Amino acid sequence: MAGAILLTTIGIGTFSSKSASAAMNQTTQQQANNISYIVVNGDTLSAIAARFGTSVEAIKQLNKLSSDFLRIGQTLTIPSSPSEIPLEQSTSNTYLVVSGDTLSAIAKTNGTTVEAIKQLNSLSSDFLRIGQTLTIPNGTNTSNTSNTSNKHLVVSGDTLSALANNNGTTVEAIKQLNNLSSDFLRIGQELLIPMDQNTNIISTSSHLYTVVSGDSLSSIAKDHGTTVNAIKQANGLSNDFIRIDQTLTIPTETNDLTVNDSVKSNSTIYQVVSGDTLSGIAAQTGTTVGAIKMLNQLNSDFLRIGQELRIPTATTTVTPSTNSPKETITAVNQEDLEWLAKMIYSEARGESLEGQIAVGAVIMNRVESPLFPNTVKEVLFQISNGHYQFTPAQTGSINTATPNNQNREAALRALNGEDPTNGSLYFYNPNKTSSVWLKSRTVSTTIGNHTFAY
Repeated sequence: MAGAILLTTIGIGTFSSKSASAAMNQTTQQQANNISYIVVNGDTLSAIAARFGTSVEAIKQLNKLSSDFLRIGQTLTIPSSPSEIPLEQSTSNTYLVVSGDTLSAIAKTNGTTVEAIKQLNSLSSDFLRIGQTLTIPNGTNTSNTSNTSNKHLVVSGDTLSALANNNGTTVEAIKQLNNLSSDFLRIGQELLIPMDQNTNIISTSSHLYTVVSGDSLSSIAKDHGTTVNAIKQANGLSNDFIRIDQTLTIPTETNDLTVNDSVKSNSTIYQVVSGDTLSGIAAQTGTTVGAIKMLNQLNSDFLRIGQELRIPTATTTVTPSTNSPKETITAVNQEDLEWLAKMIYSEARGESLEGQIAVGAVIMNRVESPLFPNTVKEVLFQISNGHYQFTPAQTGSINTATPNNQNREAALRALNGEDPTNGSLYFYNPNKTSSVWLKSRTVSTTIGNHTFAY
């Protein structure tokens, strides 16, 4: 939906002096070129400035704004003097910021520099907002990495060392390609993974695997002793996105390193349940995290409910891995995932992925808050002062909700701690709610049709 644009001409009275008359003529001409713009949902000052070829500061100065905050329906006067239109406009593209983006990664992908992007968008810092529109100058030295790299969306449990191992590359190569200064990764971050063009698949046989909820290419590769690139090549995949019930061909490498039979015979089988962590299992069974990971050929601490692990017995000697990631990640409760996906479907279907994650994050923030129940289902069906907290629970529509893959992805990312709401405990659609109390809460952010508050 585009904002409404009204051409505005402002008349100025006559001054007596010639200097005042000259100033008047200049001001009148400048104001005659100005444009009135009505703010719509999703607008930001940087996006509006880029659209009209001006700067954020110019808009703020002309409208006497002290901050970047905008209200839907607000009327802005947009300067449109030809002298204020940047020369780069004719050689630039627009880009919509997504989760995981950084200025350095965007600059690298588009063959330009961070400073060029900041200057063109009048940015005073490197901070970006999801959904923000950037004007990207067209670089003259853009290098095409699409033929020598793959895109990977970071999921829970990913580490640079695991990604490097799974894709036949090195940590340094990934960091260099993505301009990373540390090994820290964020869930939802998009990475370029360099491909070794001389890498050949050694697979001589394969088997079929059906994707289930919670699967990722990296977890499937780990479970089957192969690599992400090998699976992608065997299935003709151009990205890491997979669907529930999708059938994949899993290559079987003939030279895989396997745990010998004597070690396997001296181990027991343990099935992962909700709340399990590798450190907890290791403490419970009298072994170490490194020993479990080496015996099961795990590259991260990520566990799935129902996953079977081999646990070394006291007589089994397994050297702990020195490359074990330090983080401990709790197995995802599938029931929580499904209820959260139903809630997201009920309240946020049609919203952006960020907007869906945000709704899920509010539920998870309530689970963590001492003010609310401590399980997902109890939060969703909580009754306070005789009223349900959420309409889908009150009407029963949540029970018949049919979430899709995107709803489940949003739920998984919220369960894993992703929170674009900055810790909000409430959300509402200002066009639908009549609750004075809700509207009195401190607003943290607005995403799509929902306002999020503390």
